[in-house]
Amino acid sequence: MESIFNPSSVAVIGASGAPGKWGFGIFARLIGGGNDRPVYPVNNRVDQILGVRTYPSLLDIPGPVELAIIVSPPETVPSVMSDCVAKGVKGAVVVTAGFAEVGEKGKAAERRVVEMAREGGIRFVGPNCMGHFNTAADLMTAGEMTGVPRGPIACISQSGNFGGYVIWRGAQMGIGFSKFVSTGNEADLKLEDYLEYLAQDDETKVITAYIEGIRDPRRFFALARDITKAKPVVVMKSGRTSEGARAAWSHTAALAGEDAIHDAMFRQCGVIRVGEADEMFDIAVALVAQPRPRGRRVAILTGGGGFGVVATDACVRLGLEIAELSPETIETLNKYLPPRWSHGNPVDMAGTSNTSYGCMGTLLKAEGVDAVLGMSCVGSPSTVPSGPDVPDAVRKAAEYAEYVADEEAKLVDGLLERVKRHDKPIVLAYAPAGNESPAVRKLNQRGFFVYPTPERAVRVLAHLVRYGEYLASVGV
Repeated sequence: MESIFNPSSVAVIGASGAPGKWGFGIFARLIGGGNDRPVYPVNNRVDQILGVRTYPSLLDIPGPVELAIIVSPPETVPSVMSDCVAKGVKGAVVVTAGFAEVGEKGKAAERRVVEMAREGGIRFVGPNCMGHFNTAADLMTAGEMTGVPRGPIACISQSGNFGGYVIWRGAQMGIGFSKFVSTGNEADLKLEDYLEYLAQDDETKVITAYIEGIRDPRRFFALARDITKAKPVVVMKSGRTSEGARAAWSHTAALAGEDAIHDAMFRQCGVIRVGEADEMFDIAVALVAQPRPRGRRVAILTGGGGFGVVATDACVRLGLEIAELSPETIETLNKYLPPRWSHGNPVDMAGTSNTSYGCMGTLLKAEGVDAVLGMSCVGSPSTVPSGPDVPDAVRKAAEYAEYVADEEAKLVDGLLERVKRHDKPIVLAYAPAGNESPAVRKLNQRGFFVYPTPERAVRVLAHLVRYGEYLASVGV
């Protein structure tokens, strides 16, 4: 696996100088990285590509090659794999399609490639895949991906195109990645192999996966049961319907299986199952940054009554409990809120959102509360205290905006310190000023996403609660 994800040298068989071709995109990404590893283009029709000398075949390369990226036509792949064996290549990524996913003839060709690779001690990704990356090593063979930030989340995808969408969507949400692999047909390396590798990867804190079928359920279950005790695994499993299962088979030759069986297996081994890409990253980021709830009791803080009703319904639907606030907690909230506040949970601030940070801190401290859900509580100038303490010099509009930004940053630091001190999560939804707010930007950067809707925030909280309960059930 290290030869695949962190090789000392790479050859691209089928490298091209024509923009739009896979061989061009992959080679351009590899030589455009910040790593100084040798990258050799193999093409017997031209002398150079992007200013780099080409070689007619892999065997003509003078130095050692640890990783081979194969993007040549399917009929050439067996002979290329033979050259890889002769050259002493350790790992390969077979991007080329046209194997088991197209029928019996393709299956036979795929078996030949696997046999040759195993005889030569080569492990490979694919075929019929979209490549992989390792941001820590500046290695990118997924030719269509650009601007992927480095971070703690890894992604395994049994679909190339959907995997590309997942990474694009994650990056758009401001998420950083450690590693990605499009597994393709999994002729050699399987989903379980990548799962086992990423479990031991120090760069990866949360493993995410898009799965169409599990070829070795017993191994998957045994691995996941051990991995999830130390590192969360979040899975989007497609093929929920009979029609989807048939589509999965024709797509990557995967076996979709009965959805209810997968659901039960995931629950028993601690895997978090999600239904869409945004949900995958909503919870993945929270798993990196947030403490695990010790129970299901939720305190809800809102800038208006309607949010409280929506959030309460969402919590109850997902099995969370609306915490009963103690007299001591209510008395403390009375110091922040006007007499007209709701005096119960949900805590409706009755239009006084400049008290939201004090209220959130009070609820985090409360004995009968396991988690706090805050809506319309951050990201607006009205959340920052004002009055006689505001210097006259900052009362002009432009100067006041700068003052608000500084004050919000201080308040966010204090809020996150309370999260750490009380070891309870706070999940936030809806910021009136959106991501333009300095407070929201800072929260997002620290991994405390402000979700656009109450439902998304509650869904994240429910996942955190269930994962915490799983860990407690296995003694972690």
